[in-house]
Amino acid sequence: MSRTFRRVTLAALPLALASLHALAQTATPPTHPTAFEYMLKKMDTNGDGRISLDEYLAAATATFKSIDAQHKGSVNAADIASSPEAIQRIDHRAQGLVKHLDSAGNGYVTQDEFVAAAQKRFARLDKNGDGKLTPDEFAVHGHGNAQASGNPARPAAFAQKRFDKIDANHDGIVTLDEYVAAAKVLYATFDTQHNGKVTAAEIASSPRAEQRAVHVADRMVKHMDSNGDGVVSQDEFVAAAKTRFARIDKNGDGFIDADEVTGHRWAGKGSRPPQG
Repeated sequence: MSRTFRRVTLAALPLALASLHALAQTATPPTHPTAFEYMLKKMDTNGDGRISLDEYLAAATATFKSIDAQHKGSVNAADIASSPEAIQRIDHRAQGLVKHLDSAGNGYVTQDEFVAAAQKRFARLDKNGDGKLTPDEFAVHGHGNAQASGNPARPAAFAQKRFDKIDANHDGIVTLDEYVAAAKVLYATFDTQHNGKVTAAEIASSPRAEQRAVHVADRMVKHMDSNGDGVVSQDEFVAAAKTRFARIDKNGDGFIDADEVTGHRWAGKGSRPPQG
């Protein structure tokens, strides 16, 4: 894989590596800053402990310029996927996943550790303890969260697609053996060195991360591209940021405070809020 394309693979934004996350249920170490602390560090230029609309839009403008490395005045999905901000996000996520799964503390994940995480995940999904998962169990408990996305159809379709792929004999249920087998296949896609030691760098540059990066960037462009020309101008990027600011600023006072950030699905420890 070329260096340029590897950088593209590092670009899945807040939901990157969704399949691995579904198996592992990552818990980022509590030493990481909250989303609001991250926002303050990046956006609070006057140091008053809150973020004004002007500060938020200035940060969005700076982000756009960092994505628009060729100074075209517009960005496409490839630009977004290879941006410094996107690379930082996926690297952060990959490192967190390794730390969570690396029970031996070796700095890498073995197949046994990966499978053990999958087995625990299966047990959590299998609420009635019958040793098999139905599509409903699969979708409701972590492979398709309609509430998180705000779009019930998209996560349900994603969950069904994942379920069908894991259901090897197509009998309408997923057994533990099938679930573990799928985890082993996924592990093999990450283990590009074939040494039984998956690192954060391998996760970040994997084909799955690559596919997810492109998918997420395409969705971002479609969301922000108000005139439908296939690219996002600076005005469109900033307009999307302004809309997001209004959603976060619940009391409408023109500032974002800590209590307004709390409760957003990206507002946990170690999470980083979207910019547009």
